Formats: sequence, C-alpha cells, structure tokens
Amino acid sequence: MTVIDRIRSATADETGDQRPELAALGRGALTAAATWVVVTALVLTAVLLSGGAAPVGGSIGAGSAVWLALGGARLGLGTATIALVPLLALALLVWAARTGARRALREVEGSPFAPELTWRERVVQPRTRVAGAWLAGYALAALAAWGASLTGPFDVRPLSLLLPVLLVPLLGLVLGDDEVGAGLLGVLPVALRRAVVPGLRTAGALVLAGSLLVVVMVVVHLSRVLHVHSELDAGVAGGALLAALQVLALPNLGLWGLGWLAGPGFSVSLGAETTWAESQTALLPMVPVLAAHPEPGALPWVARLSVLVPVLLGAWLARQSLARISRLSRTVDKAAVVGCAVVVAAVAVALLDAVAGGSLGSERLARIGVPAPRLALALVVDLGIGAALVLAHDWWRLRR
Repeated sequence: MTVIDRIRSATADETGDQRPELAALGRGALTAAATWVVVTALVLTAVLLSGGAAPVGGSIGAGSAVWLALGGARLGLGTATIALVPLLALALLVWAARTGARRALREVEGSPFAPELTWRERVVQPRTRVAGAWLAGYALAALAAWGASLTGPFDVRPLSLLLPVLLVPLLGLVLGDDEVGAGLLGVLPVALRRAVVPGLRTAGALVLAGSLLVVVMVVVHLSRVLHVHSELDAGVAGGALLAALQVLALPNLGLWGLGWLAGPGFSVSLGAETTWAESQTALLPMVPVLAAHPEPGALPWVARLSVLVPVLLGAWLARQSLARISRLSRTVDKAAVVGCAVVVAAVAVALLDAVAGGSLGSERLARIGVPAPRLALALVVDLGIGAALVLAHDWWRLRR
C-alpha cells in the first residue's frame, strides 16, 4: 500500500466514504506546519550564516518561538519582554491560513447561516464541523510549535498564545469563507452592519497614511539610515534579513506615524517622545530605520496642520457611509451609521496597535510606539470632526 493509499484509508470510513472532518483536521495542521517550516528554516539559515554554534534543537526552538511571535505571541528573554509583531508578517500568516481554510471548505456543501436553521442545527451542519476540525488542526500544530520552542532561548508568554493559536486561524477562516463573513455581518444591528466596510477601509487608509509619512522621512534622512546600516556590519545575508524585517514592520512604524498625525505622538525609547510640539531624543536602538527620527528640538507650528490628514479621512469615511444609506433617510439614521463607522475605524486601528505590541526589551525599550487607548480616543475626535462636517453639509443640502 502506497503512502497516498494509507492517507485515503485513514480519512475514509468503512463504506469508503471520505471523513471530511478528519481530512480537514490534517489540512489545518499542514497549513500551520507549512509556514512554521519556512520561518524555522530562515532562522536556521541565519544562525548558520552568522557562524553561531547553537545546537540544532535550540535553533529549531528559536525558530518555533519566532513563528509564534510573528503570529502575535510575546517572548521573554531573561527579564526583558519582546512584544513587537511585524504586521506584514502577521498578514502573511493570516493569508496562508485563509488559503488553507478555503481549500478545506471548497468541497463542503450547505450553509450553517441559512435563516430557517436553528442554532443547534447550524452547529451540526457539515460545513460547521469541517471548519471546526480545520481550526482544531491548526491550533494543535501551533501548540506543538510551542512545545518545540521550549528547547530554545525564548520564553513564550502563555496568555499571548491565544493570538497565534486561535486568532490567526479564525481570521483565516472568516476571510476564506464568504458565507462566514456574510453570516457574522448578518447578526449585527443594521447601522453597525452598514458601517463595518467604510470603517475598515478608513482604518486601512489611516495606517497607509502613517506608513507614507515614514517612507518620506526615510527618504529625507536616507544617508543617516544607510550609515547606521553600514555600522551594524551585518554582512550580505544579515543585511538582507534586517532590511526584510524593517519592511515587514512598516505598518508598525506607520501606526507610530499615525500617532503623530492624530495627536498623541509616539515614543521610540524612554524619554524620546515626538509630538506636534517637539521631538525628543535619547539612546535609540541600533535599527537603521529609526535614524529617520526627526532632529531633537521644537517643531514649527505648521506641524499641527498634520491633524488635517485624519480629519479629511473622516470626511471620506462619512461619504462612504452615506453612500450606503438612502439619500432621504432620517438624519438620525445617517448619524448612527456614520458614528458607528468612526468607532469601527478607531477601534480597528487600536486593535492593530495592541496586537503589534510596544516593547523591545526592558528599561528604556519597555514601552515604545503609541498607547492604543490614546490613539483610539484621538482618532474618534479627529475622524468625528471630519465626519460631522460632511454630515452637516448633507443635512443643509437636503433642507434647502
């Protein structure tokens, strides 16, 4: 009997019919294992190219911890905590999970969100069972990676495992099955349902605006960035890996830039905060992109005009929201949708900031970036101003 025959017999019952739940369980585990292999191989390669003499088991443990960290887990190293998740790397893991979930569900018929079904009937639907099995397979593989990480130098914080073990595959499942996304939207109140898409689009635009600001600063201070990069003397492979990590962390830096645009500012180390009023400096980590940090000192008054960026995006958010409502709807209904969209955008950005983390060690690097609650509050105010202006203009135009 060939290997393929053994797999087929293991996923079929006595009558020869396929066991979709068991097959989905294996596919979920393979989805997680595929990305784990890629990340662990890169870590092993980096260790070998650096000339390190770490044992293979320890390197595999380090690779497993890095894989979990890319999914949102927090790592401990002595007394220090590393909580900085490159958001583009996290997006790649979610994309891989989405691809695996879509393949696992594409041959399963039936919808658990049919309106005539009761909640109990929805739970026992074939599509629900297959999705649950796929999710369980992914989670078991992630927990196995946690076990492998115990042989490495990092201590994975147990509570943070919820992110790579459950959140990543859940997001992949929701994005990979259109019926799941539509079904979840269907249970929301009407105003919130209409606000989700405009709010998420605006959240993406806000992060993009902050990222563009970072790119501009890097271009302006490119000579300083290249000087720090050359001082690290990381070699060709190490330099390429360092550059790739900084690219993967561009949305993280974009959130810092957004914090400056919206008002709260950001911090790159203890005592180095940058706001509209001034830029402070301190001993910065030897990360090339941080050399683009503004020079210390007071900033010109025109820096405060940067708040117009989130305000204008708030106006754009309101226009999107109003396009989803009848033009002759009551003003209170329009305000409800626009208000919900503002909250959705602010909360989405705050959640991204919370997942991205804000710690690269201890003492001076224990808290970096933008506090998520302050960022959310500032965005509610800035977006709300722009949205209120558009809403008022719409009301005035209809009253003429």
